[in-house]
Amino acid sequence: MPRSSLRSPLLPLFLALGLVGCGAPLARQVLVREPAPAERADAAATSSASATDLPPDDAGTAPATDASSPEPPDEPPSPPGGAVEGDATTGEEPASTETPSTPEPEGDDDDPGRIVLDTVYDDARVGNDQTDDVEAEMGLVRDEALNEYVRSVAFRLLRHTPSRPFDWEFQIVDQTVPNAFALPGGKIYVSRGLLALVGSEDELAAVLGHEITHAAERHAAARVDYASRLNPLSIGYQRAASIAAYGREQERDADRGGQLLCARAGYDPNGIATFLRKLDAAERYEVGWSRLPSFFATHPTSPERAALASNRAAGLDWRPIQGVAGDLLYGYLSAVEGLVLGDDPAGGVFDGPRFVHPEMRFSIRFPQGWDTLNTQQAVLAASPLRDAQASLTVEGGNEPLDTVVDRFLENEAEDLRVRVRQSILLGDRPAIRLEGRAVSGGVPITAQMTFVAHEGLVFRLSMLSIAGVAGDYRGRARAFAQSFRPLDDESAHALSVVRLRIARALGNESLEALSERTHNALEVVYTGLMNGLYADSVPPRGTPIKIGLEEPYVPAPRPDPAPTGPVD
Repeated sequence: MPRSSLRSPLLPLFLALGLVGCGAPLARQVLVREPAPAERADAAATSSASATDLPPDDAGTAPATDASSPEPPDEPPSPPGGAVEGDATTGEEPASTETPSTPEPEGDDDDPGRIVLDTVYDDARVGNDQTDDVEAEMGLVRDEALNEYVRSVAFRLLRHTPSRPFDWEFQIVDQTVPNAFALPGGKIYVSRGLLALVGSEDELAAVLGHEITHAAERHAAARVDYASRLNPLSIGYQRAASIAAYGREQERDADRGGQLLCARAGYDPNGIATFLRKLDAAERYEVGWSRLPSFFATHPTSPERAALASNRAAGLDWRPIQGVAGDLLYGYLSAVEGLVLGDDPAGGVFDGPRFVHPEMRFSIRFPQGWDTLNTQQAVLAASPLRDAQASLTVEGGNEPLDTVVDRFLENEAEDLRVRVRQSILLGDRPAIRLEGRAVSGGVPITAQMTFVAHEGLVFRLSMLSIAGVAGDYRGRARAFAQSFRPLDDESAHALSVVRLRIARALGNESLEALSERTHNALEVVYTGLMNGLYADSVPPRGTPIKIGLEEPYVPAPRPDPAPTGPVD
């Protein structure tokens, strides 16, 4: 949970109470960091034809709009314009590939929860709306050099895409899971977990080309009115994942379109096949990634998909050009070196049931044995029986406690019937305790909350439980609140972080021996997976190998205390 999060609605905190599904333990997932300012750029697209129809460009000139590109022998011809705009099973007519010249239609204000994608302008509107959910729930990586690198690769591909009235954006979400997804309207995300798994710029271009094709061909338009299929209590990234999900035909179409984009941009069209095989191995490795939406959750795959992509690549003509990272020592690997692997202490980390946040300078202990999750907006723990949930959120800034509590009750918990409101002390810090009841989905909920000020912020420590078992959790609610502690400098600097580093193999050195020599913090099997090698491989001398090194975490410098005396 980053310092910029100021409040979180009450409703999503019922996630783990059985009213909304909550999966297995999530303690490994830390998906938080302060979002970066959105980097917006217009696509340099110059053709109104689909990416799957573009003929090879000539000497940097704008691609023509005729469909002269030969089809791969294993694929049926593309529909006119190359875009799969409608769903044949629903009887929808394919949308035109021409950019509409009509004014942007206004949204349906009478039904704000309904998501309908009739036009490209609907795509842009829905994409803009969903970016808030993605950034609020997942957070963005604030490494500007890395973001600029990803955008530069993407813009090479955008030169060969159809013209769409999209404000194309490419962002890195702070997610350990290897993931990539495209929201309607050209909002495309890759996770830092995916960047760690990717092994070359060709593979990165393949993933970006795949997602660009999804957006450019308006694949989401084939799934009209998503909101009717979504749980109304779904938290942001779950809704975004549902909107970004595709069918197998669309996946094959995006593979093909992405490969054509790569070939025309000078990237190896076999990159998607290489990446899919690596990703499939990563999924089988089972490190808990299935607990949150991953690439395969929104991109259905099949055993023959990588093979089909390889066969298709063999039939494509392409001329390699120097990559964006071509002038770096290890190319792509140099561009991603230093990337955080696994949990990032910048957003807080769990050490067993204890949650430590070195930037906000606090720690708190959640109930032992509960399943935990750290998101951009809240830190959560669910009881084994899913009948109670503990949570920590930030509710306000440097303002009176009573003001924050009153605002919360008025804006976020208007249905909460408060029975107890009491001023207390947590250690030497003033706090306010609330107890009350609410009803959600017809189920009575008991809420025990404590608001406490710390480091210029007001935190809310909550224990929500089904009313019938509230007495069983009353003591745990108080122990949870009383465990809130300030974090001193020594403890804040005692944490470590694992970062991606590059090592060079010695002669006749096995991957296991290399790991031991370099103090690699990753398991040998996973090290091999990240590098496209088997665990017992002996890479050639000088081969650059991705490893993970555990390094001390350095918190951000503390701000100077405000002057307390008179100012001349």
